[in-house]
Amino acid sequence: MRKKRSRSKLSQPEARRRYVEIGELAVLQQIEKDSKALDDNAIAVGPFGRLDAAAVAARDGKTRGAVTNLFGSQAVFQAETMKLALNAAEWIEMIEYPSPSAFQSPDAWIDALFAAESARGPRHAAEPAVNYAFLWALWLSAVPYGIWSERVSGPSVDEFVQWVQKLEQLFAGAIDHFGMRLRKGISVNHLATSAATLIEGAWLNQCLTLQHPCDAKEAIATVLTRAGRLLWNGATELRT
Repeated sequence: MRKKRSRSKLSQPEARRRYVEIGELAVLQQIEKDSKALDDNAIAVGPFGRLDAAAVAARDGKTRGAVTNLFGSQAVFQAETMKLALNAAEWIEMIEYPSPSAFQSPDAWIDALFAAESARGPRHAAEPAVNYAFLWALWLSAVPYGIWSERVSGPSVDEFVQWVQKLEQLFAGAIDHFGMRLRKGISVNHLATSAATLIEGAWLNQCLTLQHPCDAKEAIATVLTRAGRLLWNGATELRT
């Protein structure tokens, strides 16, 4: 005879909590499963998997066939869209930073640099547009898959390195221009990597709010400009 299951002794709130926690694990396990499938085949995940070829074609005054004839299927179209959106190498090449020679002091330049990086990132409640800021936000939706998928993590890491190398050149030139040097034990790569990590961390907050998260009277950009100044001053000093 089948053994009778014992009735749960958890209260309703406790039972709801338990099943939500089980659901959280199930979601992570599904992402892991999808990530492994992503490496075996070019499939779209996250919001890209909901991309409707018919709706896209209609925006151009065409029917679904206009898209599927070009790509073979909606699934291929979704995967190609994701591939392009997650590869921002060309956007990084187009970045133009404030020139150190246009500023009289390193503090003024570093403030301008990080203010520009804040402006280059995503903005809470902004209208959707195809630009680097929104592609970066789209990349966030695929980040969990990068834990298990080389198809997501590989290009993302390569792109980060490309950006860091660009920052290395910028910081090396600024240090020389302002007659400064790096403090003992710090390399230009340390500075550039820290700056890139700091910028992306601040962008996370910019996705959620236009004000400083701890002080509504301050603009969100001050999070990055102040942190950037602290980073620069901690890594550099005047030559003696």
